[in-house]
Amino acid sequence: MKSPGYSRGFTLVELLVVIAIIGILVALLLPAIQAAREAARRTQCGNNLKQFGVALHNHHDVRKFFPPLNAANGGTRNTNPQGNEGRNSGLMHILPFMEQSAVYDILSQPGTYGGVSILAWGPIRDRAYYPPYVEQFAAFLCPSNPAPSHPIWGTNAWGPRSYAVCVGDSIANVHWNLDNRGVFARESRVNMSSITDGTSNTVIMGERAFGVSNRRIIRGSFANNVGGTNTSPITCLATASEGMYLPTQSVMQDRAVGVQWFEGFPAFTGFNTVLPPNAPSCAVDNWGDSWGVFSASSYHPGGVHVLLADASVRFISESIDTGNLAAAEATVAIGGPSPYGVWGALGSKDGAEGIGVP
Repeated sequence: MKSPGYSRGFTLVELLVVIAIIGILVALLLPAIQAAREAARRTQCGNNLKQFGVALHNHHDVRKFFPPLNAANGGTRNTNPQGNEGRNSGLMHILPFMEQSAVYDILSQPGTYGGVSILAWGPIRDRAYYPPYVEQFAAFLCPSNPAPSHPIWGTNAWGPRSYAVCVGDSIANVHWNLDNRGVFARESRVNMSSITDGTSNTVIMGERAFGVSNRRIIRGSFANNVGGTNTSPITCLATASEGMYLPTQSVMQDRAVGVQWFEGFPAFTGFNTVLPPNAPSCAVDNWGDSWGVFSASSYHPGGVHVLLADASVRFISESIDTGNLAAAEATVAIGGPSPYGVWGALGSKDGAEGIGVP
């Protein structure tokens, strides 16, 4: 009579070997999965910027000019009705072309909100009772940009924005100039014929990562009280190292970049083509209510997406040529080529450089 058979199980050593093999496979696959996810996020991010391009062109077709950097509505926080003190972004005017007509209808009409009378185009920036200011637009957000870990710029859930308008290679007074070397300036009405460098050679928008909790990370924050009247960008470049602002450099703590989509000052939702992408940003004042050197930024490896005036989207490397960063800016009055290399030339609308995207 045969003895009953039995199945031999795995030994402890065999189980450990299998677990080790699985661990190695996971370690090999995770970077590939993460890279694929970032590639998808990067593609979506570029598509969002493309939507801005189509909307800007539609605005130009209807009104014959691009919207301004910012514009006043004739009121302040102390007037009745209240106004926006000249801070609100001109991108409010492209909302109908981005399927946001309901929000645009509120913005474009006076009304009473929270018991306060408000002019068309809104009150000052910190009025959370004004419905458009807390609207969240999916197309305004790059999926690669991490969400803030806690509310910033107060405790309100403002509508953030990962994309900024380009003021060109201008630096001094970019927040208030009626004409910058880029397409966007205060109260400006730049049209296609003004872009003499060519629409395929001129950057009009790009990525500017919005703030996260660690204010010393270059992406999404800016150094303050830098440079005074010195417009040489080399001063700003020296405020940071290896992606972080230096411990000795003061950094804006209360107001984060990009967390209010309607803000129209370049410290928060603008950039100039001076320092390369993902370089430091520096305001000459404490709060970002003035001018400075503000860099395009993103959480993509190696660079940022930009939108050209012909509505095409390109990826610009962090290593793009920036010319002589110790040089003072070129001015609108003097004109001529940018001192800041290929990057500066791409920002100027009429610098006569004739330089295209590398």
